Amino acid sequence: MGWPSRRLSDFVRSLCGVTGDAVTDRNCSNLIISGSWVGLIEGGIITYLPVFLARLGASPTLMSLLTAGQFLVGMVAYIPGGAYAERHTNQVRLANITSIIARSAYLLIALLPLAFGEGILPPLIVAVWTLAAVPTAVFVPSFFTVVQQAIPVHIRAQFLGVRWAIMTIISAISVPLFGLLLDYTPFMLGYQIVFGCSFLASVLHMVHFGQIQVSPFAARSRGTYGNRSWLEGVRAFLRSFAENPLFVRYSLATLAFRVALYIPYALFSVYWVRDLHASDTVIGLRGGVGYAFLALGYVLWGRWSHRWGDRTVLLLSGLLFGFYPLSTALIPSMEWLPAVAALWGFAGAGMDIGLFAMMMALSPEDQRPRFVAATYVLSSFTSFVGPLLGAALAESLGVRICLLIGGGLQLLSVLFFLRLPSREEILKQNPQ
Repeated sequence: MGWPSRRLSDFVRSLCGVTGDAVTDRNCSNLIISGSWVGLIEGGIITYLPVFLARLGASPTLMSLLTAGQFLVGMVAYIPGGAYAERHTNQVRLANITSIIARSAYLLIALLPLAFGEGILPPLIVAVWTLAAVPTAVFVPSFFTVVQQAIPVHIRAQFLGVRWAIMTIISAISVPLFGLLLDYTPFMLGYQIVFGCSFLASVLHMVHFGQIQVSPFAARSRGTYGNRSWLEGVRAFLRSFAENPLFVRYSLATLAFRVALYIPYALFSVYWVRDLHASDTVIGLRGGVGYAFLALGYVLWGRWSHRWGDRTVLLLSGLLFGFYPLSTALIPSMEWLPAVAALWGFAGAGMDIGLFAMMMALSPEDQRPRFVAATYVLSSFTSFVGPLLGAALAESLGVRICLLIGGGLQLLSVLFFLRLPSREEILKQNPQ
């Protein structure tokens, strides 16, 4: 292991308390580096694709389909995707293959303006983005299985907080830089460069993720796959959730908030561009501030989660997050966007940590792909329904009113978090 890798391993150990062997140290380092490349993707195409569509004149309905389309496919694909992932012993290779297939959409979107005019681009981009959900439905369960195997349980939550914080710092730097690039390059060319850089980052992510070393995955149900039909396998796959009532409670308690969260989700870019007349530089600054506070939030909420429990973190961060769409709708000009983004980043970090940590705590390790898949089916359902509701409200009442309604519903739906499993109930079911 070379000098940069040794230095990174020492840095990871100092932040996370890693005391494992050389393989564990290399796994942590490679997860940190691969996460850094994902930060560049977040700061690139994830941030600016909705802005690109808004500048192309996409309607609120089409903007909502950018989000809803992927999740409609996800509702259908995640359960068979999770079942397919469980059949593979080499989860690292499976995650890498499906990841690069899904992220090839970034390169295709960057190339589309070379062959098509502005009028046809928005629906073509939405179609490509939607189809990328098919390989993603295999990648996500496989990825979380690799993380579970690669990182020891006693440092997992703290390590992931550090990984997410570094990832968001990279995003915080790249978003304003990409914004400046877009303001000083011709309209189409700038976005093509940003999307192309995102694809390059996905290739580099694959290189480092592929160096992770874990034991071959052994699913609880692997021995019976060859003795039953695909339909019987899916039925058995679903039946396992009846054996985990706390996971069912977690899923139902977060359902209303997830729907409310996605009602205004696809409309923020439209509001920034058409109502606040924000430049790409200001949007980039807004993203930089938001990601900086996201990184700070990962560190702080990670500590508070360890101290107070995931349910308390979700209650507090959920209440804060409900004020983000309300604040966005009430600011008088684009200059306020960075300040509002600080609220988005800080509160969003608590939501990420609380939802992820509780999902991992309630998922049996030898059935991790199916429980991750089930969580993403629920998320896909709400992410499909929410944007369509938001589009309908925006078309009839306006984008600003839709943001106010979405924020109000988020605040009300936080009450369902009171039904989340407590730390004591989780430890009783899955003692560590």
